[in-house]
Amino acid sequence: MARPLSEQKREAILAAAAELVAAVGTGASTANIAKAARVSEGTLFTYFATKDELLNQLFVDIETNLAETVFAAVSTNADSHDRVRRIWDCLVEWGIANPTWRKALRQLKVSDRISDESRKRCDALFGESREMIERSLAGHVDPKRAAFYIGTVLMGLADVTIEAIATNPKNREHLKRAGFDLFWKGTAA
Repeated sequence: MARPLSEQKREAILAAAAELVAAVGTGASTANIAKAARVSEGTLFTYFATKDELLNQLFVDIETNLAETVFAAVSTNADSHDRVRRIWDCLVEWGIANPTWRKALRQLKVSDRISDESRKRCDALFGESREMIERSLAGHVDPKRAAFYIGTVLMGLADVTIEAIATNPKNREHLKRAGFDLFWKGTAA
């Protein structure tokens, strides 16, 4: 009878993959990932049949964590501006708290090793939050540009804000507010 897989080893492999993907991209070798996780390369392949399977699982895990964080911030009791602001704050705080995951996610999002199935699965995770943001931006932005503003501008400005805070942490709240103001005022119809 085969021994049960260790969740601790699986998590160590994913953590090592995140570190290396963040540092060197998806070209990080499975040998280096296994070494960083303190397991043999054979053990890595016991948990993940291929490197692509490992990268896809890492992508899904990171996106799931981010989606859960953002969804927790969604409040139907606030006005449109405050709802979007809460999501903004969550995005920025998540990025500050998870620098390795944020950098790894940036690499994984542009990688051709991430399957369409994984991308669709992760897009679905954000569906309700995205719809809420779209409703909140209704009347504030040109509807033809809403998807661009949410998917590209919001995420891009959040990333720039996170980088600014990383270099100047004493001004965290000021920079977070300035980034959001730029998004909110810059997207006004």
